[in-house]
Amino acid sequence: MIFYLTDFSVLFTNILAATTKETDALSLKAPDSWKQGRTLYGGLTSSVALHAARELTGESRKLRSALISFVGPSTDEVVAEAHILRSGRTAATVRASLSSEGTPATEALLTFSDMRESAVLYEPQQAPKVSAPDPAHAPNFAAMGGPAFMANFDIVPVGGGVPMSGALKPEVIWWARHTDPSARDTDLGLLCIGDVLPPAALTMTTTPVKVSSMTWMVDIVADDLSTEDGWYLFRSSAESVRGGFSTQDMSIWNSGGGLVAKGRQTVTMFG
Repeated sequence: MIFYLTDFSVLFTNILAATTKETDALSLKAPDSWKQGRTLYGGLTSSVALHAARELTGESRKLRSALISFVGPSTDEVVAEAHILRSGRTAATVRASLSSEGTPATEALLTFSDMRESAVLYEPQQAPKVSAPDPAHAPNFAAMGGPAFMANFDIVPVGGGVPMSGALKPEVIWWARHTDPSARDTDLGLLCIGDVLPPAALTMTTTPVKVSSMTWMVDIVADDLSTEDGWYLFRSSAESVRGGFSTQDMSIWNSGGGLVAKGRQTVTMFG
C-alpha cells in the first residue's frame, strides 16, 4: 500500500488520515510544520511506524512496547513497510521500517497485547507534585526559536530546568498536550507526543547545542490512555552525559497522577 499525503495541515490526525492506498508500503510527504531541523520530528516518525504496522498487518491489539532506532533523517517523502515477526495467542511483534530518499531512516519493533488479569499489582512511581496546567502560561517555543514541530503542542513547564539554563540537575518536567483534540487519548497520539521534551542534558548547557535522538524505548503501562483535557505530565532526567552522548529516563503520567508510560532514550550531542 502507498499512502500519499493530500493535506498539508499541521493537524496530526490529518497527516495519518489524508492518504490513499496502492501497494505494500506507506508513503507520506513530511510537512515542514512537523520538522525538527531537516528531519521529521521523532515522535511523529514513531507514530507513522505504528500507523504502518496497523494498516499493513491488520494488528488490532493495544500497543504495549516500542523499540525505536532513528537510523537517519526522515526528509521529504517517507516510505514505511511493516511485517509481522510473530503473532501468538497473547501478543504480536511487528517490525516497521521507514526510509527516506532511498536510505534507511527508522527501525521499529512494536509489541501488541491486550491487558490480562494479574494476581500482582505494584505501581511505585508517583507523579511529581506540580501545579495544574494553565494554557495561558504555555510559551510559544517554536516562535522563540525552538523546532517547528513544537507549535503542534500546548506546553507548560512546571519543574526542572529549560534548555541553556545552566542547570545543575539535568531534568525537565512539563505538561503537554496535542493542539489537535482528535489526537488526544490514543496510542498513536501518545507515541507522537511522548518525545516532545527536549533532552534533559540540554538544561545544563548555556549555549545552543545540536542534539539528535538515536534510540527510544517506550512501554505503555496503562490500559486507559484518557486524561483531562488531553494533558499529560512528562519528566525526563539524564542519567549520564559524557563523550557526546546522554542517556535519560522518561516518565508520562495522566492528569490524575497515574503512570501511563515509561521510556528510555539515548541522545547524541554535537558540541
